[in-house]
Amino acid sequence: MAEVPEWFWEVLDTTRPSLLALERWLGDQPGTVLVEFARAYLEAAEALADYAQGVVVDGFVWSEDSTEDLCLWVVGQGRDLWHAVVAGELTLAETAGAYLGRPSPLSGAVTPWDQAVAHPGHRGSQSPDALVHAVHRTRFAADLHGLL
Repeated sequence: MAEVPEWFWEVLDTTRPSLLALERWLGDQPGTVLVEFARAYLEAAEALADYAQGVVVDGFVWSEDSTEDLCLWVVGQGRDLWHAVVAGELTLAETAGAYLGRPSPLSGAVTPWDQAVAHPGHRGSQSPDALVHAVHRTRFAADLHGLL
């Protein structure tokens, strides 16, 4: 199982579902913390699946990009859902219904992130994984991808 720092989950758990709260938290952190947050996010998502293998949902194999998006969404739902998938208690396919907004046994266990952000440059980055990149770009005028 991937070793995701406890502080990472605490940040997600205390700010969810408010992207505005997460944006404020990210805005108060040094650049190194933003890099570590983004790195922890990616490592947690990568622990869920080999994106290139895809995930089978409704008999169809999802693309690498769609599988990655699902994994990033699972991480954004917090430690409990992520751990359930990593531990094999749930499959990614079982989480896909909630991800797609369909009625699902998980529907009550997931909380959509709201869409409000304060900085105009962060609009269009309305997920926690995208938001850290937008905040880093506006604060440090640098692409976070190159630092990961």
